[in-house]
Amino acid sequence: MKALLILAAVSFAASADAESLASFRGDERHSGLFQYNGVPVLHGLKWKFTTNGPVVSTPAVIGTTAYVGSNDHYLYALDVATGAVQWKFKTDSRVASSPAVSAGRVYFGSYDGNIYALVADTGRLAWKFSTAFRRSICTVRSRMPR
Repeated sequence: MKALLILAAVSFAASADAESLASFRGDERHSGLFQYNGVPVLHGLKWKFTTNGPVVSTPAVIGTTAYVGSNDHYLYALDVATGAVQWKFKTDSRVASSPAVSAGRVYFGSYDGNIYALVADTGRLAWKFSTAFRRSICTVRSRMPR
């Protein structure tokens, strides 16, 4: 099943703080509060981007780049003006987490059991941390009564 990521044409003035950190629900405390005004007027569809799997997370937008994961196993960096792929990074399973961006790094988790940090400009792997998540979720689900 293919999924479609649609970004509406938006323009807003972001503060320097908003430019340096993007995280689910606005800040490192996930408060839902943002340090800048919202979009005053939407002007319609600007571009579309199709992945080879559902997109279930929210993108993180910093400057001219939107970072979004897909169940097709990739994290994508897209140009917000055109929707063009700047780079993509493949994991061994779906990327359902909303990425966080700070200090030139993109952080996200994958169902392959890893937490990743990528260089935001290039998509190069900075580091990854292996967790027991993949094994434990499979174990929990297989032992749950029906």
